[in-house]
Amino acid sequence: MKYIEIENPNGTTYIRKDKLEALARVDTIVFDCDGVLLDVRNAYNVGIAVTTQCIIEAFTGTKIPESIFDSTLNHAYKRTGGFNNDWTHAYAVIMRILAETPEEKLVELNKYAKESLVYDSPRQRYDGIAGKVKAEIPVDGLYDKLAEFATQLDASGIEKVDELLLDKVGVNIKKALKFRADVGESIVSTLFEELFLGTELFTETFGYPPQFVQVEHGIVEADEVVIKPETLNMLQEILGGPRFGVASGSMENTARHALGSIVDMFPKNSQYWHDVVERDQKKLGVNDLHKPNPYPLKKAAEPFNPEKVLYIGDTMADYLTAENAGEDVLFTGVYASVHSSDKVKQSFIELGSDIVAPTVNEIPAALLYAREEK
Repeated sequence: MKYIEIENPNGTTYIRKDKLEALARVDTIVFDCDGVLLDVRNAYNVGIAVTTQCIIEAFTGTKIPESIFDSTLNHAYKRTGGFNNDWTHAYAVIMRILAETPEEKLVELNKYAKESLVYDSPRQRYDGIAGKVKAEIPVDGLYDKLAEFATQLDASGIEKVDELLLDKVGVNIKKALKFRADVGESIVSTLFEELFLGTELFTETFGYPPQFVQVEHGIVEADEVVIKPETLNMLQEILGGPRFGVASGSMENTARHALGSIVDMFPKNSQYWHDVVERDQKKLGVNDLHKPNPYPLKKAAEPFNPEKVLYIGDTMADYLTAENAGEDVLFTGVYASVHSSDKVKQSFIELGSDIVAPTVNEIPAALLYAREEK
């Protein structure tokens, strides 16, 4: 397939030549948030690292160096399509590191994990395990093992993690982590959000104070806004109004804090955040509506009764979400605000993405080009 290349200060924009007509008919745009509206490279990767370090040290006494969690390893998990959610990413890494624990120590760890299951509170379960087992996990070579593990994973995410590791690590550890549960129930997601948000924003978001840590400034403060108000203004002119929404795995209050007033430029009924999808899942009695399920993408576009939707994302999970949404949804992959940007760019081109652009701020020019060349 052939791409038209347009150079600009942020990098090259690639537009599929055979998709110009379809792109010219785009009348609705839906954005992912992290890596698209926001540059989160200095935030979420740190959140995964610190959450993993805390849990591994508490459960085994081993200190895991933060240097292990670099951009290349982050990309290795993201490109599988199954780890768009950073809680899921942290769980995968935690389980793989625990798999390096000596077998007799894992038996001991599962014993304390089983005893902790009498507690509903994630902090009480954590305290029931923390410091009870001393196990030396070899750090040398651990990076390569985590990278190799990523090659065995796929878009099924934690289902594949559990298939590969649960028998070895032990079901009671998984139950104690209570990973599939949400913040306030799961050790992983609760600790992650407390570290990520900081005390004040965590309390504001969830309605109760942190259980694990009191952090004045959360990791979220490292987020940087990518999208410019003038970009949304230009898109309004092109689309004939604010015909754009959000389909993101981010928590709404977290994104609002990081984006500031720019989030108010998006119509409220076209914003589908993690917690919005969670509410819909409970209402509908299902548990699989998060990306790469196209549900949040379709719901974000639904108010506009669109002819053609352009979904803009930065991960394989976003690409799969657009693919799963059907032929009336086109996909843009952005690459300049993510880890391993050159690899991400090349991956999106090899996948045949309709547009590959450095950032969302190049999208108006790409759509105008398509309209002029149709």
